[in-house]
Amino acid sequence: MPFLKVSSIWYLVSGIRNTKCKILNTKYCKAKGFTLIELLVVITIIAILIAVVSTSFINAQMKSRDGRRKNDLKSVQSALDLYFETNGKYPDSSSGRIRCNVTGDLHIIEWQDPDPSKTAFICNSITYMQQLPKDPAYQDFSGYYYNNPSDFSYVLSAALENSNDPDIQPGVLICTFQPDRNYCVINP
Repeated sequence: MPFLKVSSIWYLVSGIRNTKCKILNTKYCKAKGFTLIELLVVITIIAILIAVVSTSFINAQMKSRDGRRKNDLKSVQSALDLYFETNGKYPDSSSGRIRCNVTGDLHIIEWQDPDPSKTAFICNSITYMQQLPKDPAYQDFSGYYYNNPSDFSYVLSAALENSNDPDIQPGVLICTFQPDRNYCVINP
């Protein structure tokens, strides 16, 4: 949608004034200023344009964050597949976090810890991912969630903001154990 320039709006208002003067033929038409009604019309038009632009901007930000969430989960999925190739099973889960389950290494990898050493996906001295991603909006444990129902399967989930996203399938989700999440990635 092309945006109207402010000069175009003033031209519109002055055109309305000239038409009014021709119809009424009053002595006040020679005044150089604008009437209160004309100013209110211009302010209303500007307010409507600002509302439309800000709504579009907010929707674009939500879609961008959702795209990042999807890419983050795909990256973690790749790291989990590497873990499976190395160890023959997927890591355990601990309250939504990844827990190493190889011999001699049972530490928990945090999603959102500010200490980078705790967010690195390293098990038994093998680095699978330098740092687990953080959710772009939810910077605490309500971001990404990992669940491991068995050694041969997992579910990664996140909460997408855009409820009209085509990847959200209400009623068909496999991540119903986490009611606040509406997007899931499972092992292939």
